[in-house]
Amino acid sequence: MLSYYSKLSYNFCMRLQLFEFGDLENIPRVYHDFLREFMGFLYRNLHIHKLWLQEINLFIEQNNKIHDPCAGSGDVNYYIEKEIDENIDFQFILSDIMTDRVPRFAKTINSLKRRRLTYLEYSLDLLKASDSVYPKIFINAFHHFTPEQVKVILNQQAKKKQDMLILEYCQKTLMSYFSMIMGPFMSMILFPFIIKKKDLISGFILTYIIPIIPFMLLWDGFISCFRTYSENDLMQVLNELEIKDLKIITKKKRSLLYPSGVSSIQIIF
Repeated sequence: MLSYYSKLSYNFCMRLQLFEFGDLENIPRVYHDFLREFMGFLYRNLHIHKLWLQEINLFIEQNNKIHDPCAGSGDVNYYIEKEIDENIDFQFILSDIMTDRVPRFAKTINSLKRRRLTYLEYSLDLLKASDSVYPKIFINAFHHFTPEQVKVILNQQAKKKQDMLILEYCQKTLMSYFSMIMGPFMSMILFPFIIKKKDLISGFILTYIIPIIPFMLLWDGFISCFRTYSENDLMQVLNELEIKDLKIITKKKRSLLYPSGVSSIQIIF
């Protein structure tokens, strides 16, 4: 019996590299847009991003220019930048590999005219951007990379002695999996408040008539948990690369509004 529960615990904690619908280009646009609006609503109302503020402020003290290479819509970056003391002088540089295909996100963020927030209006592939010399921050994005891609990123940053801050709202814990189960139900409740007018009919059909969107959210939530990198996972990669001159600081925080909590891993080279 103890052996069974040990194996069950291991299976929940091990990292699995599976696909997410949100990563696939041929998935209907309505899902990608709904997913971003849904996450934006959760950030605004559950204040998930505020749980990372202490770690982000410390990172900014050490690095006054920070690059987020997987910014997506840029919404969470905007919410975070607004929370940071206006007297603190730093630069938040955003980019994404999909910007050429979906340019509206970069244009929307830049139209806000936030002096500390800039979104590059061209696609940037982090794995090929050898001239990207800034410290990196990954907000709910690092779990999308495969172990081989993580090796490239860690090697790039180590060679340039540029630090990294990895922030995740999902973890390999039972509480986090439970939160992901609640996600589809929340999406059905929040649908009228977050759906765009142009997607109203198709979104209604795919949410209530044939609940494909809630199913995809459930799948993506669970897979996000399975794909997260723990400190041990990263140490294994760093050891394979024979990178030893570094320091790792891992923290976890939770709140009443988000009891499953968030994690942060800072790698100081």
